[in-house]
Amino acid sequence: MEKTKSSTKKHLLHLVSMLLLHTISDHSAHALTFSPQLQLPNFFSELTNPTNKGTFSYTHLEGNGQLWQAKSGNSQVSVVVDPLASQLDFGIPWGYRANKVSLSESQTIDLICDAKPTHCLLTMGLDDHCHPPTIRKMMKDLPDMEYIVAPSAEKKLLRLGLKADKVTVLKHGEFCKLGDALVTATEGALVGPPWQERELGFLLQLGKSEMEGLSIYYEPHADVVMNNIKNLRADIMVSPVTKQALPAQVPSEGQYTLVYGGDRTLEIADTLGASVVVPLGNGVLDIDGPLAGLVSASGGVSDFERLVEEKGSAVKVEKASPGVPITVKI
Repeated sequence: MEKTKSSTKKHLLHLVSMLLLHTISDHSAHALTFSPQLQLPNFFSELTNPTNKGTFSYTHLEGNGQLWQAKSGNSQVSVVVDPLASQLDFGIPWGYRANKVSLSESQTIDLICDAKPTHCLLTMGLDDHCHPPTIRKMMKDLPDMEYIVAPSAEKKLLRLGLKADKVTVLKHGEFCKLGDALVTATEGALVGPPWQERELGFLLQLGKSEMEGLSIYYEPHADVVMNNIKNLRADIMVSPVTKQALPAQVPSEGQYTLVYGGDRTLEIADTLGASVVVPLGNGVLDIDGPLAGLVSASGGVSDFERLVEEKGSAVKVEKASPGVPITVKI
């Protein structure tokens, strides 16, 4: 009768154990010699060297803008996230102007086009995440690209002339497919009064399963209700590490926090079980205008790295420079 595969593995493991035992034994006159040419079965090497979950390539586009290219097994995706190509002024250039420090508009658009993204992910409808001039450029240069967005971004995109069949709106807990990958909308930042619906974060999952595949999480303000993400899992997390609050002219206890960082970011990473944090350099812009001084910023990448060390966290920090891809293997 033919033996089953599991039975064969069991006997081979037993044989390997016996060979090792006899090789080191000094008590048997008939001890077997372990030949250096002996080839261990493939399944044994898989037990000692687990297969990688996947590869994540990340390019920072300044502001909240990012390019993601990820692969796990036969699943692969290329997406652009919250892109910003030119001046950010929230429609009030007389009072506030934020310009990118490293990448020009044309350089940013070229990077996006070269990545050939199939989708654009937008976490909220505010201009620093859903930037009209950038969206118009992408509509022209990438006419086939589709958009997966927060409810607050839908009307803005349609007003810009984007066709409704190119826009998928996700609410908290909803998901959609990107080929073999899955994008889930998670609960994001509160950017208005307490009764307003929170914006989005995104969880991108590739591969056969949570254990075997690769997962990437992003929420741009590190502003979440911890109890509402406790059942999520991610290998890699993109998150701000610099706290931003206003008004800058009052003590910190009287400020309204716009973007969390530091302790909150590390707490989210630990809750998700993330092994890698990629700091989002969303506060590194050249800001000008009468309203520019209202926002205070504290902390940075080096401060976050010290915090990780002080807390004894196993999280690895992967730093990115604008326009330069970094690759993370899990």
